[in-house]
Amino acid sequence: MRFIIRSHNDAFHLEPCDSETAAAPGAADYLIGDADTLLRLYVETDLDDPLFKLLQQLRGHFLADLDAVETRAEIYGLIYWLLDDNGISAQGASLEETADRLSDIDIAADSDQYAKIIFHLRDAVDRLCEMELEDI
Repeated sequence: MRFIIRSHNDAFHLEPCDSETAAAPGAADYLIGDADTLLRLYVETDLDDPLFKLLQQLRGHFLADLDAVETRAEIYGLIYWLLDDNGISAQGASLEETADRLSDIDIAADSDQYAKIIFHLRDAVDRLCEMELEDI
């Protein structure tokens, strides 16, 4: 999964990068070919930069397909960025423990406030387990 973030006059838009149809990125554009590139750009981008919202949107694409994310570090980076954006501290807990804690909060409040985050946490735990089994 590859994307180009096109930049024009401090405005940004996202396009999928299909090698057959996409025009080459310009000097002010960003080619995002993997989660690592996205995470590096995220670290370099200020929260109030107009680019930041688009990076968050792009993070959603990567979280939706964690099978395409290549390393554990990238998965953790995407998840901790998601947690940070939502004001959630893992408090030294594992991803699974964090998902359980958020689930308990949702149950106690009779809400689905954290449902999407819990889904991503559990999906990340599953993907990390798969990666660990692949290494055996």
